[in-house]
Amino acid sequence: MTDRSTAAGWVDDRATFAAALDDLKSTGCLLLVLEAGGSDAGDDGCRRLLGDDAVDERKRLFVRSQADPDTPGPSADGSSERTLVYQSTGRSAGAAQSASSGSATTVVAGVDALEDAAEREIEALAPLGGYEDGQLRVCVDALGTLLEDDDLLSVLEFTKTLGDAARERSGIAHVHVDQHVAGMAVEALLPQFDAVVEVGGDEDARQRWHLPDESLSTAWLEL
Repeated sequence: MTDRSTAAGWVDDRATFAAALDDLKSTGCLLLVLEAGGSDAGDDGCRRLLGDDAVDERKRLFVRSQADPDTPGPSADGSSERTLVYQSTGRSAGAAQSASSGSATTVVAGVDALEDAAEREIEALAPLGGYEDGQLRVCVDALGTLLEDDDLLSVLEFTKTLGDAARERSGIAHVHVDQHVAGMAVEALLPQFDAVVEVGGDEDARQRWHLPDESLSTAWLEL
């Protein structure tokens, strides 16, 4: 990357970006991942944000939409990874819960129930000595479904709760959104997020970061 000013007054600066990224990793953050239509880069970006187990044992929570169960997900080991599957409130939460009893996957109906379940699962995953910096990773791919099924204020409250939970535990949570989600909804949600990550590319997956607190946007980077 090279230093330059953008038309909006934002800058692209390698040192500033590296320092800001280190801060996000150590203090915890909520990231909005914007996916280009028809690209598989979202999965590559997701795997990068979920981290590996080379240094510390990760604790991962996945929040999936019922309609899209094929994104990167957990193993069967419920001690380190859990999944919440969000479904429409057309079925009762009681029926949904009983369908997944005894597994590392729980089906939840309704945004309010999902908010409570996410907090419970994050607590259940916590190591005895508490989370280390960056150990907790949360992936939400169900945002579009949440917005279709409930009002924007409820979804705003969910993302706020998720962001608070991640920051309190110095974890990294990210929420996927694609081009099908209404722009007005995305604009309303933006203040909840510490950074926006654009991902795209058909053959060569790439990413571009936007950090509002630093007035910084990066150039496109290889994933």
